[in-house]
Amino acid sequence: MMNPIQEVAYVLSNNEKLREYVSDNQIYLIFIPVDDQTIENAPLIRINELESFPDNYRDDVAYSISVDIQIDTWAKTLKETQEVQAIIDRAMANADYKQYASDLMKDPDIELYKYSRRYRATKKIQINY
Repeated sequence: MMNPIQEVAYVLSNNEKLREYVSDNQIYLIFIPVDDQTIENAPLIRINELESFPDNYRDDVAYSISVDIQIDTWAKTLKETQEVQAIIDRAMANADYKQYASDLMKDPDIELYKYSRRYRATKKIQINY
């Protein structure tokens, strides 16, 4: 099984519509290096795992995990932020993630709009006896 944030990165990196806005080197796992946090590099996407835990058991062995992921998108304009986020929402829904929280703000550190959204999914895991 792929790590949840790796799975999400794969889903987003392989989305043709999203690639019209961002390339693979604009999708980051866990952190964005300071040198890449510039207006010129926007839009930027960061994927973080907020929580994962065993969920659903059979014979005292978990057969699925519950995963919470946060995806932050930085863009130059509100319109661009919303366009990118709509594509991400569809891609995440197609990967069986449900969006449950969001936050929109102007990031004072890099003068970009930041849209944070949280998604939750239950993913089956391999049981090895």
